[in-house]
Amino acid sequence: MNLKSFINNKYTLVGSIVFYLTGVYLTSRFATYLPCEGSPGILFPSAERWLSSPLSNHSVNSILILSGGILLLRINNLFSLIQKHTLLPFLFFLLLEVCSPSLSLLCNGNIMAVVLTTILFSFFSAYQQERAQPAFLMMGIISLCTLFCPEFAYYIPLFIIGFAQIRYFTLKSLLGAFIGFATPFWVLIGIGIMPFSGLSALIPDFTFHIPETLPFNDPQFWTIVLTVLLGLFSGTATLYTTFNEKRQTRAYNGFINLLSVYSAILLIIDYRNYTLYLPVLNMAVSMQAAFFFTNNTKKYGVVLFYLILTLYTGLFVWNLLPV
Repeated sequence: MNLKSFINNKYTLVGSIVFYLTGVYLTSRFATYLPCEGSPGILFPSAERWLSSPLSNHSVNSILILSGGILLLRINNLFSLIQKHTLLPFLFFLLLEVCSPSLSLLCNGNIMAVVLTTILFSFFSAYQQERAQPAFLMMGIISLCTLFCPEFAYYIPLFIIGFAQIRYFTLKSLLGAFIGFATPFWVLIGIGIMPFSGLSALIPDFTFHIPETLPFNDPQFWTIVLTVLLGLFSGTATLYTTFNEKRQTRAYNGFINLLSVYSAILLIIDYRNYTLYLPVLNMAVSMQAAFFFTNNTKKYGVVLFYLILTLYTGLFVWNLLPV
């Protein structure tokens, strides 16, 4: 099948949804996996503890992931990251998510991916702006999310670096970011809902440990490896492709590349909690891969595209096999 038929075909959208929902159902029935165990938040329990019913858990999470895929399409349509109308970000995001059984349940990582995708709307809109409001809004959202998932704070340095990339690194933006992040805590501590000592949860609590052996017999390990390699390959190709594009397009895609690398580094450092960072990595790699394949529809691009689909499908089936 011609790759162009995947890019704008309405059946790509429908097929992706059917494939994802079928995959979630098969995962819930046949896959053997450990459920996510998120660390408790500053005030609220982690998302893994919000829903006790497996059916409601899978259902809410599926709606969340489908919404995240739609947000990726909307970002591309508004900010022209890929320079073309394409449905591939949606396809890749659902494909990468369904290949990780632990991500079929509601977890902090999936919420983090969708929230950070939402924040990108304000982030990209702040290009060359001098107003403090976008920074205040972005950091305010991240601050509120740390109440149930402290690891949200790990992405603050990345967005501060991103401010420079989109020419938004000013005294106003830095003050707006600081006040936006501090305001929720200032209010909660001020009215006595949260003790000041609760802020200690924001301190990174992980130790880098190199395992003696790698889990080569675990399909989840190979899924992560394949996703990292896909991100490195498509991200590098994106750098060359956007070299002659306008500065704004380079800045947007450059930040997606940074987000991909940053999430991969966090995943490696804190690999025991990989489900926190893998969804964000999936989101970033989905945009990178969509950019590459949308702009490379010749024979080698088609062959590579179907190879990627085959590899991920094989890993998905491997997850369903009895241990």
